[in-house]
Amino acid sequence: MLFGRNDSVDAEEFWKEREKDLGTPVLAKALGRVIRESSQVPLWGMFYTTARALYFQTFHSENWLSTMFSGGRKGSGRTKDETLEIPADTIDYFRIKPKKGGLQKLFRQPPIVDLRWKSPETGKMEEMTFEMEGDAETLISSITVAG
Repeated sequence: MLFGRNDSVDAEEFWKEREKDLGTPVLAKALGRVIRESSQVPLWGMFYTTARALYFQTFHSENWLSTMFSGGRKGSGRTKDETLEIPADTIDYFRIKPKKGGLQKLFRQPPIVDLRWKSPETGKMEEMTFEMEGDAETLISSITVAG
């Protein structure tokens, strides 16, 4: 089982399986952390692109640190296996936020990325802001944005 808790999965094997499931090559990938104002619990996952879509995939985990700070509420630090698929033709913008002056320019921080798209399900504009670990420019340039 590819996502089983006790299975160790080779990265190359994981991406081959992912491409097989998608029916198209993965063009770029990077680890990211969604910045959620409504929650102090960070949401980590993999961002990856194909010629047709941007994906954000989370994996089942129990975040012991967030559980500890949430007063031990059951399930408060849990994430599950989920994949958000955003078709390329629905993306309004996908860009790195410019760094502000002052101390932010002195310290090397992960790039902050803004994403906005029109939800195929609801027709409403959705937004996401996240920090990117890895090559954000390559991920962003790997997908053709409609807007």
